[in-house]
Amino acid sequence: MHAARIGPNAIIQTIASLREVYAPDELPKLLVGGAEVYLSELPHAMIPEEQFHALVELLTPRLGVERAGEILYRSGERTADYVRANRIPGPFRTVLGIIPAPIGLRLLLPAISKHAWTFAGSGKFSFHLGRAPWISIGKPVDHDTSGIAAVLCRYYCGAFTQMLRRVVSQRIELREASCQARGGEACVYQIVM
Repeated sequence: MHAARIGPNAIIQTIASLREVYAPDELPKLLVGGAEVYLSELPHAMIPEEQFHALVELLTPRLGVERAGEILYRSGERTADYVRANRIPGPFRTVLGIIPAPIGLRLLLPAISKHAWTFAGSGKFSFHLGRAPWISIGKPVDHDTSGIAAVLCRYYCGAFTQMLRRVVSQRIELREASCQARGGEACVYQIVM
């Protein structure tokens, strides 16, 4: 079986988020068991999704679910900023910023969906447009992430909130409608404009 791969920013931005909060001498105490390599060498190519999940599994008990969730939310924001600046062409960003938000969603979400494998890994990304738009990230099918689902959900929420606010409309909010951490098959976020 071929392991699902995701972009390296999941790890790069998580380490950057840790660096925003923790002093340099605290980081080696948090990143142990092989993860300390990220202090000197970050991935630059697609990684197995399990590599990111292993980092989250390491951080969650060390920081606690709430604090790890805060770090991962920020990591998601940083990932969205990277994608916006480096993967969405400037003219497309400009157009999305001046058209009505519902139309912007109709253009952006299908584009995101085409590249969803780069962040969803073996999980399924889906969306619905219309009067009550939503986005969804399904559970990874390659392995069990139930122990870190609450923290992973914060990463996705941070990424999508930041992306939609920065690209489509500052007024957008995401409201969690379903969560893997509470037994849902997916993290589902209602998009409120």
